[in-house]
Amino acid sequence: MIEDLRELASAKMLAVDLCIVGGGPAGVTIAQELIGAGLRVCLVEGGGFREEPETQALYQGESVGHPVIMDEGRYRVFGGSVIRWGGRNAMLDPIDFKQRDWVRHSGWPIDLSDLYPYYARAQDVNSFPNRWLPSDPLPAPMKLPGFKSEDINPFVWRYAPLGYRKYVNHGIKYRRRLQQDPNTYVLLHANLTSFEGNEDGSIVNAVTVTSLNKNSITIRAKAFVLCCGGIENVRLALQAPDSVVSKLNAFDNLGRYFAQHPRGLVATLDTTPDTAKRLQNLFSVFYRRGGTQYEIGFALSEQAQRKQRLVNASAAMYYEARPESAWKSGSRLKSALKSRTPYKGIFRDVINAVGDAPTVTTNFGRRVFLGQPAILPNPMVTIIVDLEQEPDPESRVTLSHEKDALGMNRAKVNWRIAEIERATARYFNTLIAGELKQLGLGQAKAEPWLTSNMPIGNEDLYGTYHHIGATRMSKDPHDGVVNENCRAHGVSNLYFGGCSVFPTGGHANPTLTIVALAIRLADHLRAQLRKGTHSK
Repeated sequence: MIEDLRELASAKMLAVDLCIVGGGPAGVTIAQELIGAGLRVCLVEGGGFREEPETQALYQGESVGHPVIMDEGRYRVFGGSVIRWGGRNAMLDPIDFKQRDWVRHSGWPIDLSDLYPYYARAQDVNSFPNRWLPSDPLPAPMKLPGFKSEDINPFVWRYAPLGYRKYVNHGIKYRRRLQQDPNTYVLLHANLTSFEGNEDGSIVNAVTVTSLNKNSITIRAKAFVLCCGGIENVRLALQAPDSVVSKLNAFDNLGRYFAQHPRGLVATLDTTPDTAKRLQNLFSVFYRRGGTQYEIGFALSEQAQRKQRLVNASAAMYYEARPESAWKSGSRLKSALKSRTPYKGIFRDVINAVGDAPTVTTNFGRRVFLGQPAILPNPMVTIIVDLEQEPDPESRVTLSHEKDALGMNRAKVNWRIAEIERATARYFNTLIAGELKQLGLGQAKAEPWLTSNMPIGNEDLYGTYHHIGATRMSKDPHDGVVNENCRAHGVSNLYFGGCSVFPTGGHANPTLTIVALAIRLADHLRAQLRKGTHSK
């Protein structure tokens, strides 16, 4: 059943086995995995089925470090951030789970092998028709480039085949299933506004959720899971009763080690029309109708990370049609037709597009009918890097003194970027440039920030909305917030989902790992709730 809290009478009470807070990929996955388990599950989501400005405004807050736009990239809506994600799926690497002596605070309490069966199930949840491993060969005619250096590898991201630039939205895919299940209760526009704990704070007994029109309901449960994203998980947990926070944050780890995947331009490539075409046939996103879609880029090898004492990283090539090109003229004309708004230069664009009609028509056909990338003639070519971050306890989420419309303290984020990330980008870019030159694919011109002594600015590296690590997983309570089963240290029935539990983030886009961990947590909760215990 799905209901809207705004339309319910206030002061109601609900008792369930499990309460999940947050209707993004983690929360929806846990709820749908527990269908048929004989458990009463309530999933509460602060938004509705579509974006709403007044609801989204609850995410506003303070950024006091490297810039974070607080209400961008996370969406208070059923489905969460995947309503706008780019669809990239990748597994973490084996080294990401290891304790590395050159990366402070690194190491997971689980290994990649522990996640393999859940990665396979996560691929099903994320709409892949067939399960895959990173080492699986690519279908013809795609092929991986051969690199001479062992410090750099080709890297493949995979996309589920839902159409051109259409990716799975868990809120849409599983909405009907959740709605039809008699033991699942989904409550929309329900924002967590308070916790109720036992006397010593070791158990959460209930939470209260409130809508913007001030309807509220108290939910009692045997277990609770916060699945609201890396910033919001911390913001909510810090506003629990003092007794609960004292257990949850006994060693002052809650909100610390906040990270993202810093992204930035590392080089532009000097190419000819011929080398640009060859590049686009090697490093691009390849759409295959009815089958898995692929993007081929670069990754820093484990050997290089160990030898050079660097963090993990990946990079991709991006191709932008030049402003004077026929393809860009066609794009501007398409936008003008859609909005019915003429603009200065429209006649020049018509002449330009008609003059190179074969190229425009061919590329349109490649995209729409063949599901293949456009081959742009003589485009601007850039290399963009995504970096792992070394965990930093001073990079953290705390509470602002500002209040939101529900009277809750907003979040304050002090995101920090370290020199090891710049050193990684610099070395990685040198490797990429060398390999491209060896392959006769152009000369790379490095960006100045890679070798600068100036602080890294937002124009150099910026956030990717992958909010990692602020409720990190650890075996020892002194080192993190949750244990290997995502249960809070010190609070026996409170769990966290999403990439806030990642101790380190690797370079891979996090959604596949988020879903894998959510499936693993669902299995754990099923067993624990049936036994009536949360001691592990």
